[in-house]
Amino acid sequence: MAQIGDTVRRGRRAPASGLPDRAGTAEDREVVVGVLADPDLPTTVADRLNGTLAEMLAERVSDVAVRWRVEVVRDAFEALSGYERLLDRARHRVRTSDGDLAICLTDAPLRDAHGVVLAEVGADDTTAVISLPALGGVDLVRRTRRLIALLVEHLAVDVLAPGTARSPLREDPRLRRARTLHAVEPSDSDISCELVLSPRTGVLRLLLGMTRANRPWQLVWGLSAALGGALAGGAFGVFYSNIWSLADSLPAWRLAVVCVAAVVVYVVWLIAGHGLWQATTTSTRRDDARTTLRNAGTVLTVTAGALVFCAALFTVVLAASLLVITPSYLTSTIGHPAGFVDYLDVALVATVMGTIAGAVGSGLEDDTTIRHATYGYRERQRAEADADTR
Repeated sequence: MAQIGDTVRRGRRAPASGLPDRAGTAEDREVVVGVLADPDLPTTVADRLNGTLAEMLAERVSDVAVRWRVEVVRDAFEALSGYERLLDRARHRVRTSDGDLAICLTDAPLRDAHGVVLAEVGADDTTAVISLPALGGVDLVRRTRRLIALLVEHLAVDVLAPGTARSPLREDPRLRRARTLHAVEPSDSDISCELVLSPRTGVLRLLLGMTRANRPWQLVWGLSAALGGALAGGAFGVFYSNIWSLADSLPAWRLAVVCVAAVVVYVVWLIAGHGLWQATTTSTRRDDARTTLRNAGTVLTVTAGALVFCAALFTVVLAASLLVITPSYLTSTIGHPAGFVDYLDVALVATVMGTIAGAVGSGLEDDTTIRHATYGYRERQRAEADADTR
């Protein structure tokens, strides 16, 4: 997210949080920052941060008189909903270890009345939680690194200079200049500050981030029955010459419509056939909004996975067509000189057949396998918990 890049700028600067410059002091203090990461995507991001985060903190938060040490803790947070539990785990980590500060990385999405929540700072001012989906679907490591630097700069005041007056995070000039990111005071007394995204852009970024965390490309190899059916359908299109004539007779717009229809069939079949869609309840508006958000994330995840699935299948089918079908035989079948475009048409129609066959084949998979192939770790836990309550 470009705004995060503007929020924490490159180069050494005087901290905006009120942290004094410690240059010239004899004390060489070590500050330990614990990075607690959920499994899957958060752990991957934390591991990639581990080698560079301490150097960035030394450059941007304080001078060289302070040594920064980053400890990555891989921990599956037990709570399936809410962030208070994550903050509690971070506080417990600070109390039971030699860590001074704790930053939790999670792939759980969060929205409240203020908008999409990017980060929360605990009321004790030693802990914070970052929701990775709110950072969007690309460039997560760089964005997370800069956001952690901003939060640690705010949290480190009491650690490095106890008694020093702290400027509220919401008054940070970088946040006040931001157009899509701002700090608010939540109603929950357990949280001192939230960084939230504007509603116009926040929901889209959150959905993209949820899709990224769910790793939709797993659909390519995660569903063996669907893959087997797709390969069989694609092979039929390659070896059956009537399919070549059909492909040659279809204009480009019809081919496009057929391809889109095949993807829609695949997506609807997986979602409806395996109970991935959650029915909205009438309990509270907040619960309904959360359910709508998760359903939208499911649709995007399965659609992205279906597109990757079709692209991989198309590549295999095209290679098989070029290998198996000779130009002279294709020319005699379609009635005009065959070119590469004709091979593309054949491969597209064969891919459509394979995609629909793969959708039918996915019906042979059990629901647990589908959830493992379409959801990340945390979202899979939520889906399985919801399935158990039905």
